Amino acid sequence: MMDTIREPARDLPVIEQADVVVAGGGPGGFAAAVASARNGANTVLLERHGYLGGMATAGLVAPILGVHSSKGKAVIVEGILKELTERMQEIDGAPPWNEIEEGKPLRFDPEALKRAAEDLVQEAGATLYYHTFVTDTVVEDNRIQALITESKSGRQAVSGSVVIDATGDADVAFRAGVHCEKGRSFDGAVQSLGSFFHVFGIPEYDEKLYEKIRETVKQGMEEKKLFGYNPGITSSTKYHGNMFSPNMTRAAGDSTNVKDLTRAEITLRKQAWDLVEYIKKEVPGCENCYIELTSPQAAPRESRQVMGDYVITGEDIQKGRKFDDGIARGSWWIDIHCPLGHTFPVHLCVKECPRGDECPFWAAEHDTGMIAREDLYPPEEDWYDIPFRSITPKGISNLLISGRCISATHEAMAGTRVMGTCMAIGQAAGTAAALAAGSDTDPKDLDTGMLREKLASQGALV
Repeated sequence: MMDTIREPARDLPVIEQADVVVAGGGPGGFAAAVASARNGANTVLLERHGYLGGMATAGLVAPILGVHSSKGKAVIVEGILKELTERMQEIDGAPPWNEIEEGKPLRFDPEALKRAAEDLVQEAGATLYYHTFVTDTVVEDNRIQALITESKSGRQAVSGSVVIDATGDADVAFRAGVHCEKGRSFDGAVQSLGSFFHVFGIPEYDEKLYEKIRETVKQGMEEKKLFGYNPGITSSTKYHGNMFSPNMTRAAGDSTNVKDLTRAEITLRKQAWDLVEYIKKEVPGCENCYIELTSPQAAPRESRQVMGDYVITGEDIQKGRKFDDGIARGSWWIDIHCPLGHTFPVHLCVKECPRGDECPFWAAEHDTGMIAREDLYPPEEDWYDIPFRSITPKGISNLLISGRCISATHEAMAGTRVMGTCMAIGQAAGTAAALAAGSDTDPKDLDTGMLREKLASQGALV
């Protein structure tokens, strides 16, 4: 029995020895922990915040995207996502599932998601540690022997037969020595960060007022008095009727760089406050609007991508490609938010960018490397598969990847990064980890046909 992990300075206490250890409690993490525990594995989930949900809660990213087929209404993700939605609906935090089946968007209350995700994890029997940050790994013979953590309890270690990296930034894989890539091939720049915020006090729907707000904000952006990538404060995604949750702010930066992350937090918060103060002064009827909440954390869209046994490409998304070892479905498109952080009228990194040759990437790659807006999407009413090989990294035999940091190119991850897809990947990763731990085999040696059958039998769509 392993009681301590050797470190140059001291011995570390092993607080848990599990079959499966999941690092990160976002959509790709808590779903993995639930699936792993339900499939019989002694499972530990480590989360750095005091709640689950990742960007769904810490980032206030209120819509779950990737639930339906491309530009369609057919549901392509069920399983744990459906259970989560039903739990949120029971506490008035999400619409009934039958409305999702009719093609309506899956909007939700982040507070309800915190509660529902926590209940699912606890009921599954996984052991949960909050306020626990994974800082390093112990690797021997191409296997992760333990994760090193920091918390109020100090530096400790957690060991597991199989490890799932659901950190979003591939922190575990990177620290274990797995090759990762980052950003676009031209300059390594990643998609810009963003934030949601909650605004109250805007009057109930009035078409003329809402158009006035939009035009006023647009003018402020054109005059460089306001900064954001769109003026749509009243076309935001909201669940409760008296609150708006705009998705407007933007800041360039790399979420694995603490200086960039700090600068982004400050920039995004200022953009939100400037916006609300502006409409209070400039739009009659909005004098009483106010910010109730800014997101506790800036929302990264992209950072490290683990290089695995298969790298998903933009072409895979465009063609709606299917794979024999497909373990999840995705439908979101090549949605690349300007990596340079340019604001209105710039939205996407596409051939039609309004800045044109003012952007060095546009000038260098326009004819060969950039995608036209009409070519960003999978086939209509279709989807693409996430192959199992894209969650099995090269170099470490007992590691699986879940969430937005799976093996994908810059273009492909712009589609696979959304929460509906991440939850489907998480359920597959957790199920695979439990099967591997239970049979004392490496995850990449699993029979993917058996894995697909298991997922289908447990409500996942594969």
